[in-house]
Amino acid sequence: VFGCRRPCWGNETGRVPCVKVLEPGWNTVRVLGVCAGMGPVLACPWGICIDTDGNVLVADWGEQHRVLLYPAQGTGWPIVNQGLSSPRGLTLLPEGQLAVSDSMHHCIKIYQYKES
Repeated sequence: VFGCRRPCWGNETGRVPCVKVLEPGWNTVRVLGVCAGMGPVLACPWGICIDTDGNVLVADWGEQHRVLLYPAQGTGWPIVNQGLSSPRGLTLLPEGQLAVSDSMHHCIKIYQYKES
């Protein structure tokens, strides 16, 4: 993907964890989380959401328990990488906040995402 080659080690099914971005006709336009050159590699993605700018946010509870942002263009980065234990879902709130379900802490954590 995007000129990056990675061995297919994946999970027990032989699949590599990723998030695919599809166009309205269901064709894949981007594959996120498989190449370190394009941002963080996903371990176990659970929840995703897309902001109004087309940026993709992913709750990845694999090894590092974090929330990652993959911008519509360019390289991704972690936006929350501490204080979570098994993030499973996320959503953006109208006030510019990010709500993340933290399953092992049995709570919803709220972070400032964008200025409203």
